[in-house]
Amino acid sequence: MIEVEIKVKISDPNLIRKKFDVNGVYKLSLHHEDTYFNMPKGLRDFKQTDEALRLRKSIEFNRDNKQIAQKINYFITYKGKKIDKTTKTREEIEVKINEIEDMKNLLKLLGFREVFTVIKERELYDFKFKNTRIEALIDYIPILEQHFVEVELLTESYEKVDENKELLFQFLENFGIKKQESVRMSYLELIVNKLVGK
Repeated sequence: MIEVEIKVKISDPNLIRKKFDVNGVYKLSLHHEDTYFNMPKGLRDFKQTDEALRLRKSIEFNRDNKQIAQKINYFITYKGKKIDKTTKTREEIEVKINEIEDMKNLLKLLGFREVFTVIKERELYDFKFKNTRIEALIDYIPILEQHFVEVELLTESYEKVDENKELLFQFLENFGIKKQESVRMSYLELIVNKLVGK
């Protein structure tokens, strides 16, 4: 699948949250622990090729109802290089797994190198826009001390990428978010830049 994804930094998450609550449906909140890996030494370098391999621990909960039990899922995800100049659109393959520690040990035994773990606090909303279902996230990245909005659509066809991208930008315009605010860098890239002082 190809993930058409747009991310923007926001300064007032409460304002966006109010707008989302009016226009969409809050689904759930998420705590994500994303551990990234690079290829074994001597093979290709994901930093150079703009690819990613990620193990995710995903904890689902309801911010409004503490009586609803938390749910924990684990995933391994490959992300290909970004395919355009304005968004984070890329090929994505995600597989649900049962045991994250065993998978982490397996990768390390094969020579994969653990890079960094990114913590994300997220709120997931569901929207209907121009007969299309759009999922939007309000993200907080503690190490960056910044909030973001992410929207995405999945497609199997490269021919649909531009159409989906334009639809997502039109959707964001309803919340006062402009196309030129799009951030192409991944959270990992933003964190690395902050840590090395760029």
